[in-house]
Amino acid sequence: MASRHYRRVADRMSGAEFDAKVKARIEEWGGLLDTDAAGLLVLEAMGVDVAEWSPIAKLEENAEVSIRGEVVAVTPVREFTRQDGTKGRVVNVTVRDSTGACRVVLWDDDVELAAGGRLKVGGVLRCLDCFVRRTNFGLEVGRGKFGAVLPE
Repeated sequence: MASRHYRRVADRMSGAEFDAKVKARIEEWGGLLDTDAAGLLVLEAMGVDVAEWSPIAKLEENAEVSIRGEVVAVTPVREFTRQDGTKGRVVNVTVRDSTGACRVVLWDDDVELAAGGRLKVGGVLRCLDCFVRRTNFGLEVGRGKFGAVLPE
């Protein structure tokens, strides 16, 4: 079953070919990507512009945005226990573009991007269709339910 991104390249390949490329991307990333994020990477590899990047300085609370920025700081992984007793992990990443900087919060499975060494200071982080919210630390970006957070 081709992902929602297949329609953008339907004139270039079959749905089965697209699905195979998506599956290969997921395996390449060790299962860290969902089908949606892997589909975006396949599109990008094919030269399809996958996002219109929002300038960090123009982020607004409650907006859904795609940002791309240089990683300037990564906090150590913090583990915690939720109110329901389950364990969680979090990492805060500071990214900047030519207009400003913001914090990107990585939760649970996304933490492995930093812990596994794929995300490093000096690298680039892309946040696709992510959510902006206001916290005590200012505006921060999180993957949310439908977004993707991908290091370059």
